[in-house]
Amino acid sequence: MRSKSFLFVALTALVVQSAAAGEIRADMLPDSVKKTFASLYPSVVAVEWDWDEDRHAYEAEAKIDHREVEVLIAENGELVQAKEDVFADQIPDVVLKEIRQKWPRAEVLGANKITTRLDEIWDVGLKFRNRYHNVEIKRKNR
Repeated sequence: MRSKSFLFVALTALVVQSAAAGEIRADMLPDSVKKTFASLYPSVVAVEWDWDEDRHAYEAEAKIDHREVEVLIAENGELVQAKEDVFADQIPDVVLKEIRQKWPRAEVLGANKITTRLDEIWDVGLKFRNRYHNVEIKRKNR
């Protein structure tokens, strides 16, 4: 009997913890949020949704071709921030050119592309002199 009580308490705690984490089903999202996400990532279907209390936005986590994507979208559908993993061979030439000018001997390992309404920030992972470094290249969105 005691083990059944313990099991019930443990399962109840797990359910409460999961609900507190804010996980949201896609059918519970505002249409504006769904439309914005679909316009940014039309081929993605497997998405975990959550509510980010600090930023007052819906947070989506997904994978695209083995790359992680995290997106924050306000209730009105406005993009707050998108963060995507980018393989080294997919970093735009304009960003690579700036990297090579400042760190000509560095090996480019990959990047995170962080997009907001105003900026596009490339957090690029580099290796030089047998050490790892991250550098930011910031560009204004048009």
